[in-house]
Amino acid sequence: MSSDRALRNWFQKWTTPDQLRIERYIDRFDLRSKRILHIGIGNSGLASRFHDRVSEIVGTSIDEPELQLAQNLNYSNYRAVLHNKYSGMTDEFTGRFNFIIENNPTSACCCIRHLSELFRLLELELAEDGQIVTDRVGLAWIPDGAHPRWSFDFDDLQAVASVAGLKAWKINRDTYVLSRDTPAKPAFGPRLRSLLRRIKGLFARALSGTPQPNQVVTGGRGRKFGVSPSP
Repeated sequence: MSSDRALRNWFQKWTTPDQLRIERYIDRFDLRSKRILHIGIGNSGLASRFHDRVSEIVGTSIDEPELQLAQNLNYSNYRAVLHNKYSGMTDEFTGRFNFIIENNPTSACCCIRHLSELFRLLELELAEDGQIVTDRVGLAWIPDGAHPRWSFDFDDLQAVASVAGLKAWKINRDTYVLSRDTPAKPAFGPRLRSLLRRIKGLFARALSGTPQPNQVVTGGRGRKFGVSPSP
């Protein structure tokens, strides 16, 4: 079916602008001792960007090409597993995660039961002071043929999160966070290093003629694709 095709085979696509905004948010934190769970690894761009600055990244996918790409990267602290986020299964995970990245929590959802299984997974795997990070655009996006009610906004997210014992926070216009309490803010040092990395990346792109991360092209079914993230 068309909606199924739209949700799969992201391993050959560029990182979307909304995913880049999520990555820009977590880039401002000191991640050296942190564990990240990335639900829906796509092109493994997040792992390529952060693997040398985190303790561990675990990624999930239901698509063999995405898993194969992740394996071929051969990062020692990056593990990609076959996992359906709506399955209710948690056997693939050990320990809890400081950041859980989930950009499209409802895009493939079909019923309240599966949605509850996802939020049960998020609550179980989240560290006590951890953050689940999503984006306004990814939260609202659904493929052609999907029921429009699965396009969520912040109020929808807030209502569902409260049932799971979580609170929803607007970090800015686009970035939303779920957590048990007020989410921690990045310290000055990591924020400064993040800014310097962005400036370095912008200069490198300008010199090489590579498009900037905020430039997009329109992909199939109206989904917009960005470029590879800045360092």
